Amino acid sequence: MDSNGLADPYVKLHLLPGASKSNKLRTKTLRNTRNPVWSETLTYHGLTDEDMQRKTLRWIMFMFDT
Repeated sequence: MDSNGLADPYVKLHLLPGASKSNKLRTKTLRNTRNPVWSETLTYHGLTDEDMQRKTLRWIMFMFDT
């Protein structure tokens, strides 16, 4: 959290299992907020229906430190 009491959050998405770069996505960092709302569409390309049945989506919110 910044000295003004606000945060700079972002979210990372990972498709598991898998550690390739194509399995990772990240939102934009929202500056100076305590109530983040992302209006973004993040898309994984090249996934089949079978892939979707075997994968787990993990999302983690982070706070960007300046």
